[in-house]
Amino acid sequence: MKLENWSDIAPSFIKVPLNAYKYRHSLQKWWKHFLVYMNQGDTNIAVLGRPSVGKSVLTSYLYGETNNLSWELPETSKDVESSAFTLGNWTNIVRVIPGQTTNERYLAINEAFNKSSKLEGIIYVADWGFTDVRDKIIKQQMIEQEGLETIRDIREFNLNLELEDFKQICKEIEKAYAIGKSPKWLLIIVNKADLFFKDSTLNLAQKYYHPKGNSAFSKIIKSTVNIIGEQRFKCAAIPFCSFEKDFIWNNEKVVTKIGGEENRKALMKNFFTTVANF
Repeated sequence: MKLENWSDIAPSFIKVPLNAYKYRHSLQKWWKHFLVYMNQGDTNIAVLGRPSVGKSVLTSYLYGETNNLSWELPETSKDVESSAFTLGNWTNIVRVIPGQTTNERYLAINEAFNKSSKLEGIIYVADWGFTDVRDKIIKQQMIEQEGLETIRDIREFNLNLELEDFKQICKEIEKAYAIGKSPKWLLIIVNKADLFFKDSTLNLAQKYYHPKGNSAFSKIIKSTVNIIGEQRFKCAAIPFCSFEKDFIWNNEKVVTKIGGEENRKALMKNFFTTVANF
């Protein structure tokens, strides 16, 4: 008699662990979803970045939620957002940590970097200075009282704030390394690429965020990598566009120019390829 599967040889009490191994990826996936539902479990991937750079929109786009007709552009979040996300065969608990200086941010960073024993990677979301100020009153004050009258002014202002925020995150990575809890990789996602998708400006953004570049941002990365070591800590920067929107500031406008969903999907594919190579 020809056996269809080697597992047919085993008695029934052995088949249970065999089936558990066969379906281990699915079991792990549903277990991670259960942990998220119960607001439990260590953070595997932490998503960080300044307020309004598009952290929540990024994760919504990766999950495919932005294709839902009921989906709306979210307000700036002040709470930690947890979800289970599958990369390759395994499912990870992803936590989006708010950019505002709040107690929730402090606790989430502390949990991810100091308490979690399973932190795999950090996604840091940047936007090359195109941070939207959604509050009209605050926007007007920045224009009139702080003299940020042009898009060039506001971008320079935002990039300086981004440098300070990123420097703090890299310090957290270094402290985690010192106590043996350092993540294995850092991925810098330069969001809102639809605003700088032409070759010349795209190349400028790449040079600014490149882990081995000479910009102020690159130097922060290199300092952290030198402390931890390239073999222990991988780093990359990629462009991304999770939502197309013109950038308007004081009657100036930068028009979205990514060229449609096909190019956005190409950037998303590049995201998955980059993470898989880590």
